[in-house]
Amino acid sequence: MRHRLKLAALLVGSATTGAHALLAPEYYRKARAEAAYHVQVAITRVVAPASGAGACSVEGTIAEIFRDTPSKLAEGMPISFPIACHLPGEMVPIGGTIWTDTEALMHAKYIEVYLVADGAGYETALSQSRIIDEPSPMPQLPVD
Repeated sequence: MRHRLKLAALLVGSATTGAHALLAPEYYRKARAEAAYHVQVAITRVVAPASGAGACSVEGTIAEIFRDTPSKLAEGMPISFPIACHLPGEMVPIGGTIWTDTEALMHAKYIEVYLVADGAGYETALSQSRIIDEPSPMPQLPVD
């Protein structure tokens, strides 16, 4: 019984911290390696969920392109995609999602992100994104 209580406390603690990933690092590395797109984006707008943790809609313009397998992107092109976000202390589902602080995202000027095509739009490749201070000629979130 005591072992089960410790495990339950560990799981609840993990759920409330949010930013911790529960997949092995190689899964995230594989997502970065296989993503069709790897870009840095100048953020123009972030729309947070009405309540609780969820997907923040990020809109911006492409500042740097590191990978564009289908050759569909151009610097200065508008782009939008979701980023899993939460406020500090909010419960988030346990799983492989890496949660980004909503307030930090709302104030960010730039983000580096790996994307995959999703119909007519884009999805973040297994939560692989990082808020950055400014665009750079080299990735700040490299594959390895």
